[in-house]
Amino acid sequence: MQSRGKLYVVGIGPGSTDLLTIKALNALKDSEYILGHKTYIKRIYDLVKDKKVIESGMGREVERVRMAVKLAEESRVSLISGGDPSIYGILPLVIEYVSRNNIDVDVEAIPGVTASCAASSLLGSAISGDHAVISLSDLLIPWKKIEKRLLHALKGDFVVVIYNPSSRRRKSNLIRAMEIIREHRGDAMIGIVKNAYREGEMVLFKRVSEIIQCPEVVDMSTILIVPNSETIIDDGRMISPRGYGNKYNF
Repeated sequence: MQSRGKLYVVGIGPGSTDLLTIKALNALKDSEYILGHKTYIKRIYDLVKDKKVIESGMGREVERVRMAVKLAEESRVSLISGGDPSIYGILPLVIEYVSRNNIDVDVEAIPGVTASCAASSLLGSAISGDHAVISLSDLLIPWKKIEKRLLHALKGDFVVVIYNPSSRRRKSNLIRAMEIIREHRGDAMIGIVKNAYREGEMVLFKRVSEIIQCPEVVDMSTILIVPNSETIIDDGRMISPRGYGNKYNF
């Protein structure tokens, strides 16, 4: 028998509540319980402070999902995720958990503005065509597989968006990734966006060699965008043309 409650898995976007979708706002309003990582709860707290809020830290994802699913048997629950919940978010774990445990709960995914889209807009129009998205975090994926994926994306001349490039305990992955990029794209200018659409926002460009020399400019709140062979930087904006200039005169 299906549960009487409902579980919303809500993407809250990159930071600013201005970028929450109407559907996300409605899901939060409809929920009795709000669960999420403490960083994400903080971003939307003013919107949910009258709800039953349950926050936890990094590494507690399975526990959060288990609790959210249990609560959703009888109540309406929002489990929040930064950006979009299906892109390096909590949604895959929710679906896998209910499937493996044969739990009949009403789950609705609420899309959100992704960090890659937010970063691209702040840089100009960096990922307007074909692109690949790769995380450098090896907590769940072996580094050799990440390295292989990055290599093939570069060989395919994709614009490459890099999530989770570095952390306090993980600097070597960033350095190795930059070395691979330099081998295939030269000393390219990399678009760097930190804290997109939230406090501490920073948008800048650094060459690959500069990042290798000073990796501290990059952290877990940073998105890197690696240009392809057609990307240009003009008047402080990174643009990856879609090809209109090859077909039309303007």
